[in-house]
Amino acid sequence: MTRQTHIPATTGDGVWTVVTHTSTYVLDFEQMTLLRAPGVGRAEDQRWEVSELRRDSEDIPLLGVKECRVGEPAQFWVTAADDPDVRTWRITTPVVEIERIG
Repeated sequence: MTRQTHIPATTGDGVWTVVTHTSTYVLDFEQMTLLRAPGVGRAEDQRWEVSELRRDSEDIPLLGVKECRVGEPAQFWVTAADDPDVRTWRITTPVVEIERIG
């Protein structure tokens, strides 16, 4: 598997894992889905709390990636939980690691 420093906004293929201070995300660009596994991160610093978000641990429709770079919060464009016609941002804690796994 290949570690990366960022996911380009133009990425349109592959499966990626993004580890943040508090969670791990799986982005599947073939299926255009995003999955968040809360509490599965690299939080050595106790200042980071794990937030519970709607639709945690389930695939949600991924519309795109605005920003995803090690050391910065990632920004994922997804559909809202209760209305597929509404779009919203998922903004993470700072990214620790990015890896293309497929």
